[in-house]
Amino acid sequence: MIGARHGAVRVDNMLGKTLLLFALLCSASTPVLAKDAEKKHFLRLKTKTLAQACHQLSRIYDVAFVCAKGAHSKSLTADLVGSYSITQALHALLRDTDYAYQMTPDGIIVTSKPAAKNNRQNTVIDEVVVMGIQASLTRAQTLKKATTEISDAVVAQDIAAYPNINTAEALQRIPGVVITREAGEGRQVSLRGLSADFTLVTVNGMPVLANNDSPMDSRVQKQHDRSFDFNLFSAELFSQTQVFKAYSVEQPVGGLAGTLALRTTRPFDREGFNFVVTPQVSYNEYTKQPAERITSMVSNTWGDWGAILSVSYGKRWVEEQGANTIRWRQIALPDTSLSLLSPQLQSTLAQGDVIIPRGNRYSVWRSEQNRLGIGGGLEYKGSKGHVNLDVLHAKLDSQRDEFHLYPRGYESTPIIRGLTQLADAEINHKNELIYSRYQDARVATESRYQQTKTDYDQVVLSAAFTLSHDTHWNILLGEEKSSFIIPISNKIYTRGVSDVSVDYRDDRYFADIQYASNLRQDSMWYMNEIDLEEYASATHYRHAKTAVNQTFFDKLNIEWGLDFNRFTTFSSSTYQSDLLKELWADTETALPTGMTRLLNSHSNASWLGLKTNQAIQSFSLNPYDLAANPFAIQNNTTRLREDKSAAYISAKWQTDTLTIQAGLRYQKEKINVTLDSFEACCSTAKHQQWLPSLNLAFHPNAQWIMRLGLSRNIGFPSFEDLSSALAYDEQNKIVYGANHQLAPYTSDNVDIAIERYIEQHTSMSVSVFYKNISDFIVPQATEMTFGEANLPNLWADTDLDSTTLITLVNKTNQEQASIAGIETMVRYERPDLPKPWGNMGVVGHYTFIQGEMTYYNEFNAQPLFDKAMPNLSKHTGSLTLYYETERFNARLSATYRDSYIYRVNSANLDDEDETGFHPSTYLDASVRYKLNSQWQLQGEALNLTNEREEQYTSSQDRAYNSTTSGRTFYLGVNYRY
Repeated sequence: MIGARHGAVRVDNMLGKTLLLFALLCSASTPVLAKDAEKKHFLRLKTKTLAQACHQLSRIYDVAFVCAKGAHSKSLTADLVGSYSITQALHALLRDTDYAYQMTPDGIIVTSKPAAKNNRQNTVIDEVVVMGIQASLTRAQTLKKATTEISDAVVAQDIAAYPNINTAEALQRIPGVVITREAGEGRQVSLRGLSADFTLVTVNGMPVLANNDSPMDSRVQKQHDRSFDFNLFSAELFSQTQVFKAYSVEQPVGGLAGTLALRTTRPFDREGFNFVVTPQVSYNEYTKQPAERITSMVSNTWGDWGAILSVSYGKRWVEEQGANTIRWRQIALPDTSLSLLSPQLQSTLAQGDVIIPRGNRYSVWRSEQNRLGIGGGLEYKGSKGHVNLDVLHAKLDSQRDEFHLYPRGYESTPIIRGLTQLADAEINHKNELIYSRYQDARVATESRYQQTKTDYDQVVLSAAFTLSHDTHWNILLGEEKSSFIIPISNKIYTRGVSDVSVDYRDDRYFADIQYASNLRQDSMWYMNEIDLEEYASATHYRHAKTAVNQTFFDKLNIEWGLDFNRFTTFSSSTYQSDLLKELWADTETALPTGMTRLLNSHSNASWLGLKTNQAIQSFSLNPYDLAANPFAIQNNTTRLREDKSAAYISAKWQTDTLTIQAGLRYQKEKINVTLDSFEACCSTAKHQQWLPSLNLAFHPNAQWIMRLGLSRNIGFPSFEDLSSALAYDEQNKIVYGANHQLAPYTSDNVDIAIERYIEQHTSMSVSVFYKNISDFIVPQATEMTFGEANLPNLWADTDLDSTTLITLVNKTNQEQASIAGIETMVRYERPDLPKPWGNMGVVGHYTFIQGEMTYYNEFNAQPLFDKAMPNLSKHTGSLTLYYETERFNARLSATYRDSYIYRVNSANLDDEDETGFHPSTYLDASVRYKLNSQWQLQGEALNLTNEREEQYTSSQDRAYNSTTSGRTFYLGVNYRY
């Protein structure tokens, strides 16, 4: 943004002053051309000090200023109202002062007159203040304009200025980008309406992947996929993120939706010695515990060398609470439970046509999170070469507690057969049971404890060498490892009896559940069962790339490149279920003494939970080591390795008004799958593709850019599709088998964009895109003998042999789908207006996307219906209003996401044909006040409206899981040296 974000730096000699002026002007200025110096703007300038005047002029004329010490206190008597060029304005302002100005190609320097008359004097400029225009927006805009492909960007200053906890939240204000949230913060990023699996993430030039999960079953626990979980990273570790929406052959493949290219901060991003530290404290209205967060960076450059170290650490307590169901189902209630109802209601409920909500839980999810990020780097920047060594470590550990209170009887209704009576009921026009009151109903609690650990380590060596005037050589070597481990995941259940009512009449998505009994008494509850589980997954990338770049005729650039990539991943789940359930079913086992905890933070109810692990130990079970328990252990393990290699050639022709970049990439993959230590037959698959790209950028003048992108890219099959376990349905003679020969998805893409850059900091862009996706992966059913399936017989205890006629159901590449959309963005400022309007601005975007696919029943391979693609929100947008002066700036930002389908699960088709999320709008704010050149106060407010995340079940739009996470407030101080 503007100069208020740029600190003041002290220098003690003429050399230091010169280097600092040069570095700052190069980093944050717009060149001052002769024709620009005489361009006139209407001014209404009424300022009290020289610094304020320079600040206003920098905004209006789009020019960087450097002012000598004393400008903050130098009073001005001249007011400017009328039409002025920048030279006329400066001459009028400085006419009766001891200051003069110098025009340079990089900006304007305002110094005292003795210094201006003789710049060889050793006059010390003790304080240098760069007062550029809205610097972060302008730098992102500059990066976008300089890129041939259609793209958008977020730079470091913008990441810091918005209220962002992690990197995902910094990206949500880019057109076409949407995020999913977990525990009140952004988690995964999706581009252009496609699944996050199709978004390729690179850090410092190489592909990467890191997973964690959600504590909620409805949002999928133990998620092992190709989608990157951005809540691992603190936003401050990165200097910029560029979103490539159009593909070019120099980019790694896999980003069928697009590529998110993150880059960590490097020493020469800001030359000289720099030190920044930002401690913060926060408060959340649900946890009511102060959280802490601190980020720091130190860097220095010495001649051609530089080094940097960035550290970010945060500890916070989060809580989500809400109401949820275990979906809705047509259930025939037992006749013995209906005698208190009218004959008509008895008949209706006994027939099994009424759709009844199951579960009806109140839930609380709590987590203590510790997030650590460390980035380091060495940089060499000489005349013949540029070398970077980037190291990144991130760690996200959490201890999670989960508590549920719900009726848990017959078919997950409150009914205990032979005891419970349904005393009252109401059925709506959709034949849904929206109100019910039960006597002597089954109620239950669930207490869960989890530890989760996510680790990420990466090192990248990249180098660019000048071999001759026209020839350059680039090389990149990188390795990344990440792991997600749940060493402890334990549940313990209790049961009791109480009168209970469930009422959806006032709020369709958040039931009013009333219990007659005192749920906080130990005597109310008895033990029911225990579940224990451990989980681990890991990914490992090795990446190498080399390219030679040659220039011919000053306008034609040819690049030849090779890249190699090995990716390995595994997941393992170990569990023991329903422990002591049979024993406790016939007895009333009391709660262990001293092992209870009162849960009173939920807004609608309070009840007794258990201290999970201590309670489990009290029954002579080991919650930390499943092998120590006298029960059978179940385990599922999968391993996957992908070897990719590619060669490409790219040609770029560039004139003053036209850039054409065309290329061709040859891509080859080999995939190897292992299931439960069994090397699957024919598990090695090989694929190859030819991927062309053409990107064109036409600049008819300085205000217009028109772009065209034509390309083919691929997306890789999900881990689940490649490595799903073999299964046999003996009754129906169906074998379910993974297809390890699955080929990548292929997408042919058309991208068109028009960008308009207008004077006085106004810009707008419109882009349209179309993707035709072939080789879409869907289930297929084929009749054959088991011997023809070429699968091992893992079911020797059945009648299955090589001659048995079976139906083989597995995944194949056989469908097509398409998706299209339009993205718009506008930035508007009028710095020539009087205060306060001249200090205000707005940035907004709107995206419309349309795309459908055919969904199939995974069990019989029959088509079900055509619906919108998973994760596709038809309408998305954001709007940011900001106000900024030399010392103060504030932002208010709203982000909107339309409803979307989350998934279609064939296992739940009896209950739902889809599950998804309702629209949501998140409102965030930030303020910053600059005390002086080094100190700044800052405050942030997240989720100001305490938005409710509503997950629905079925296209009939029934309640599934509605949660809120509370408002969060941050207060901090920033110091720069």
